[in-house]
Amino acid sequence: MEAELQQQFDEMGIEPSAPVLEKCMELALTYSINDATEFVEQWMAFSLSHLNGDEPTNENLGEFERKVLQVKREKVGNKKTTHYTKSQPAALEASSLATYGLIEDDPMMDEYVGKSGSPQPKTPKALNKQSRLKSGAAFSPASFTPQSAKRTPAADITTTNGKPGDIVDSFGHPKLIAACTWQSKIEQTLPVVQKLLHNDAPLTISNLRYMNDLLYDRCDELHDRIVDIGQALVEKKLGSTGAAECSWYPQDRHTLDALHVLHAVGMIHSDDDGPLDAHSALLAVLNTDEKCLALNFSQIKSASIFPGQVVLAKGFIPRGDTFVVEEIYTDRKLTPPPPLKVDRDVHFVVAAGPYTHSTDLFYDPMHQLLKYLQEHRPDVLLLTGPFLDAEHKLVVELAETFESFFEKMIAGIMEAVGTSTTVLLVSSQKDAMTPAVYPTPSPLIRKTYPNLHMLPDPSLVDLDGITLGVSSTDVIDHLLSQEFAANAGERMHRAINHLFNQGTFYPICPPADENMSYDSQLAQKYAQLKQLPNVLILPSDQRHFIRLVNDCLVINPGRLADNKGGTFARFLVTPTAPTATSNANMFNSVACQIQSI
Repeated sequence: MEAELQQQFDEMGIEPSAPVLEKCMELALTYSINDATEFVEQWMAFSLSHLNGDEPTNENLGEFERKVLQVKREKVGNKKTTHYTKSQPAALEASSLATYGLIEDDPMMDEYVGKSGSPQPKTPKALNKQSRLKSGAAFSPASFTPQSAKRTPAADITTTNGKPGDIVDSFGHPKLIAACTWQSKIEQTLPVVQKLLHNDAPLTISNLRYMNDLLYDRCDELHDRIVDIGQALVEKKLGSTGAAECSWYPQDRHTLDALHVLHAVGMIHSDDDGPLDAHSALLAVLNTDEKCLALNFSQIKSASIFPGQVVLAKGFIPRGDTFVVEEIYTDRKLTPPPPLKVDRDVHFVVAAGPYTHSTDLFYDPMHQLLKYLQEHRPDVLLLTGPFLDAEHKLVVELAETFESFFEKMIAGIMEAVGTSTTVLLVSSQKDAMTPAVYPTPSPLIRKTYPNLHMLPDPSLVDLDGITLGVSSTDVIDHLLSQEFAANAGERMHRAINHLFNQGTFYPICPPADENMSYDSQLAQKYAQLKQLPNVLILPSDQRHFIRLVNDCLVINPGRLADNKGGTFARFLVTPTAPTATSNANMFNSVACQIQSI
């Protein structure tokens, strides 16, 4: 066991001396603790609560023995039973405190359990499955949440998204929706094939190499992006013949001072740090040492642009470096979604983090979702992060590692959904246990489950004939917050089209979120959107929506934990016969609803 103890301390960043490790071995044997992980977790909880996180020494291990191990042994020997009443709702959840040495006669206990509470040494393992789900003890860190952190009162949640169970949005043929039971009739596991690959491998922590961007490489990447997308825009709008006959800036320099119609391909930039407006838009044109062109929109009828977007602009240059835009083209020829190839009904449930309210770490919305999953048993469950938000104000109160807590969460989810549901978990750069970089690899877990697939952000997967794209990054909100739009149509529709026409899951440059660690080299390898998927999941702080854009069904399920009322999405993909002129229509093949939790 000595090697296991050494390994567990190493994972915590602790290097115990040989005498200290020997003392730990002695305590583990004396108090029948056969699991090195359990011993180290108990020590860490005690150290954080009593010693301000100090490393183990022979002296403080003695204190750990007196205040935790001995008291725990005495309490295990005590056969008295505590009866919980309605006035003690937190007692059951707090029972696991004794496991971590937070005993009620210790002064530090007042931070974790009210004085009226009488925690017993029963651990969550002693509870049956239904009790854990009901009490929130399946993975909620109730034993680590200060008493001051209250559950979010119902009065604080403005249910603008409807009452629990309400359907707040729908898509699909009315007959298909009416006939749907939203429950899988047969047990089936679907093969999952990742399609965002570089050198035939998806993004993982093992092949992750980031924070190595060079300015030269970034410039090359942006140049290639302008060339590739620019050529596609020209081909779509002008064709090969029209492109040859047009005047281009900056090659035709003799036309710069004349009111001559020009075409220019370039990338949109902002003249200041804020969102774009009619006076701050610049166009960086290739093959010139001149300054960026200042765009003048006084002659344009409609436009929708954002920083980092590659466009084809038509207009003239009356003087200097000002380009008067008459038309701006952003649409190119897209590769349509592949035909749906399903021979049976496939039920999906999709939910997006956060999964607990900003005032607590009880994960009540997640437990409500698990109850729904136990009743309906979908074929596929898709969950996107953040699962443990690094910016949550109570995350520092955890008396265990982020990875350990996340593993407990996964165990609770997998126990609730069973083995017949294919579970897809998409990482988030906001999670405390993942590298803070975009694209984001999936976190590692020690225990494997045959029906669990950990996916990076973003991801593109094939589910037995259904191509599914997903990103946990709120690109829709980022786009809408940065763009300049005039008479450009429905905002969600155009934001989605921006992704498709720019051919990437995150086209904004620089990123709209100043805290986002965007790696251009990783994005070039693992964030491209060259072909439209059948279904695209884009969680956002924007209001939930369902849109059919270029025959791709795009869903924002909303946030599961939301002070306006959490929501999640469910949808059914069913086999339909293609028409004589086209493949099966998505309206007749898919039924989708967004439901309040």
